[in-house]
Amino acid sequence: MSRKTLAVSGLLAAALTATLAPTAQAASPTITRAEYDKVKLGASISKMHSVAGRGACKLTSSSGGSGYSSKVYECKGNKQYSSAMFSFGNGKLAMKSQGGLDGKKSNGKMTKAKYKKITKGKTIAQMHDIAGKGVCVRVADAEAAGAKSASYSCEQSSTYGSAAFTFTNNKVVGRAQYGLR
Repeated sequence: MSRKTLAVSGLLAAALTATLAPTAQAASPTITRAEYDKVKLGASISKMHSVAGRGACKLTSSSGGSGYSSKVYECKGNKQYSSAMFSFGNGKLAMKSQGGLDGKKSNGKMTKAKYKKITKGKTIAQMHDIAGKGVCVRVADAEAAGAKSASYSCEQSSTYGSAAFTFTNNKVVGRAQYGLR
């Protein structure tokens, strides 16, 4: 091969790489809410990768010693500002959490009167019955052995205000509001 052929081949390869690189980056793998739900406690790391797709979840922490190993994977979500996290102990899923994978927004019909009725001990279903359909939306949840927690946001759009409810094992354990009327 001549030097001219090598130079042209090099330039062609560089041009193709530059052209194709943005396409490959734009289609970066993500995890959906449905995929997140399929990865159950006790699942293996390979199960997480097969459900979410290779490349959606990246290893962010790894440690081990005394017969125990720990690995944490973070996954980019398919909704804006969403993500998921999976924590494995000895290769089995011990804890998982997500934020924003539902991608839903409150319809803005929360009021202070509704907030006052959603007290500690109420269930998620009772919250929805009191607030109304589409008022409170799940924004995050987590699951570990024996415990499930979830956070809901409820907005008031006429004069901005919001309420937040935290549930553990389907019962309100924390609540807060700002600016509701």
